[in-house]
Amino acid sequence: MKKIHLYIAAISLMTGFMSCSEKFLEIPQTDIVAPEVLLTNQAYIEEGLNGIYDLFYAEKYSGASDLQSNWNLKPQMAFSNYPTLDIQPSGWDITFTRHEWQPDFYMFGDAWKRGYNAIDRANRFLANLENANPNVFDNGETTKQIIESEARAIRAYFYTFLCQNWGGVPMLLTGDTYSNTPNKPRGTAEEAWDAVISDLEYARDHLDWDPWKGNTGRITKGMVKAYLAQAYMYNKRFADAKKELKDVIDCQKYSLNPCYAYIHLAGEVWQKESVWEIAYPQWPYMGWGAESTTDAVWWPAQMTASGEWGGWGPGNTSYEFVWSFEPGDKRLQYSVVQYGDVHPCYPAQIGASEGWNQSFVTGEILPNNYCIKFWKESPDVPYCAIPITYMRLAGVMLNYAECCFETNDPAEGWKYIKIVRDRAWGRLEPQASPNSYHPVTLNTDPNVEAPDAETYYSHYKRTVGRNGGMVNVFKGWVQNSAGTADSTFSYKGSYRKIGIYEREYVEEPYDYKPYTLPVWKVALITERRHEFYGEYSFWQDLCRMGVAGDYIDAEYPKNSIPEDSNNIHTMRSFDFNPTRMLFPIPLLEMETNKALTQEDQNPGYF
Repeated sequence: MKKIHLYIAAISLMTGFMSCSEKFLEIPQTDIVAPEVLLTNQAYIEEGLNGIYDLFYAEKYSGASDLQSNWNLKPQMAFSNYPTLDIQPSGWDITFTRHEWQPDFYMFGDAWKRGYNAIDRANRFLANLENANPNVFDNGETTKQIIESEARAIRAYFYTFLCQNWGGVPMLLTGDTYSNTPNKPRGTAEEAWDAVISDLEYARDHLDWDPWKGNTGRITKGMVKAYLAQAYMYNKRFADAKKELKDVIDCQKYSLNPCYAYIHLAGEVWQKESVWEIAYPQWPYMGWGAESTTDAVWWPAQMTASGEWGGWGPGNTSYEFVWSFEPGDKRLQYSVVQYGDVHPCYPAQIGASEGWNQSFVTGEILPNNYCIKFWKESPDVPYCAIPITYMRLAGVMLNYAECCFETNDPAEGWKYIKIVRDRAWGRLEPQASPNSYHPVTLNTDPNVEAPDAETYYSHYKRTVGRNGGMVNVFKGWVQNSAGTADSTFSYKGSYRKIGIYEREYVEEPYDYKPYTLPVWKVALITERRHEFYGEYSFWQDLCRMGVAGDYIDAEYPKNSIPEDSNNIHTMRSFDFNPTRMLFPIPLLEMETNKALTQEDQNPGYF
């Protein structure tokens, strides 16, 4: 089967040539080839469609902004994880864990422009496609509808990104661009989601479950139905969403990965669990300079590994997150390497050097635990072919469960929560084959089951209590043959010590606020927290359900005690503000879009 990795070398006039300047939304026109000539050839039209797909990847040209060159990590990691406090960043991004972000924060403006860049390109393409004669396509009107469906689905995808994070946004539709429609009023969130729904319903009705031409990586009916259901959920159309999600579950195109640890593996693109992902090829050369030949590279290990082992962050993971797992839930060991432990994929101990042998590190006092979903090899080889899975079957199942509860079908909801939990406990692992890229001890008992979710969550944080759990405590260094701790261990020429750690129980000195939500909502909060930690959906789901405040107060109680080795916790000094469930319209948009006034800004921002 062919694979389309969603990258191209050039973009035709079907979409417009993109400027590499800072004002990359300003797309200059060119007369190299007239659009009417391009419309006479299906190959040219497909090139234009590929030009829209191209924006799923980062842009690696000289002068690209930090966000442009790291798209699919920034801003997604920040927007979906940092406000939850489970992953805690450094530098400017620390504003997220303090809930102090403002309209002038760089990431908002760049992310907004990136979203509209793709929408602008799709709108140009669709406007030109309307003038294409069906006779130029190999299967006439049917092929034209497939091409239109893919373009509209991409537009809907980027509007979904904007609407999830900002609510109602200016809606540029077919033919609208930032050049011809620079001043566009802001609509309501419901209107925006209705436009997304319109695009996705059209695509649903014209795409197949299998990718067009057998090109894995193209948008399919399954992807469209999953995102359409999500849009329905934002507009409280749970019965409609339930139907779409069940179609995806029952279509027999997708299945859960037997081992949770194997979801994010280099070179393993489009596994059966992936409903929508961005695949990164395994190029012959993955070192520095590879970005000069393709945009289809990214550096997940560099960007998430511990600074002790050459990473740049931001994978620091809270102790509260580590403590939140039930015994037997293997998602913890498959997702996090804890302070004092050794990375499961290669011999890197956390806390194997002076200054890193403590519970919190760096001047920003960050927890010394790390997300390993994307850090599975040494960051000294920067680029890695781990795909980015935006929509997994597990997410479809948990969304379906939510819709079941919302439509008075609780037994079906608990059934699908159980399916996801059983995989987490290793029930499917007897079907898996060992993988050396992420070596784990696979369960061999096909009868293992997770504890009953309804029973567990009926008692989880329902009364006043305190967060606490086991942590590693530093006790000294392993001595070498010379009787000292120096140069005890060597990995790739880097000499490290080996720390001696013992597990001890610690507890926070203050109470959390118990959950008062329905049990099924607490179950979905926690299952999504554990299932999609470090991925790109959890904060948005909390906000869509209106439970972000309940989550913050129960999992990260307000306190003013600084973190240190004697106070292992997260200091959270702010009161939760419900206006933070939407990000602010970027300052640049407020200043340049003359159709917007201060009243159009999201509440709580100035």
